[in-house]
Amino acid sequence: MGKALILCLLLAGCATPVSPARQVWCEHNQQRRPSVAVVAAMTRPELDEVNAYNGKGARWCGWKP
Repeated sequence: MGKALILCLLLAGCATPVSPARQVWCEHNQQRRPSVAVVAAMTRPELDEVNAYNGKGARWCGWKP
């Protein structure tokens, strides 16, 4: 019984619709992949911003690193 409940909960989570705002964000944005030279010249806050942006895309849109 416990395994069946867990399975149902997992499947229900997969059926949750994506919010319209998230869908629009994914449609209008793409991964940022700066070159090695650009990364070397970036400041720590700039690197953090790019990493946060790409992390959001990975969570929301399924981007692969």
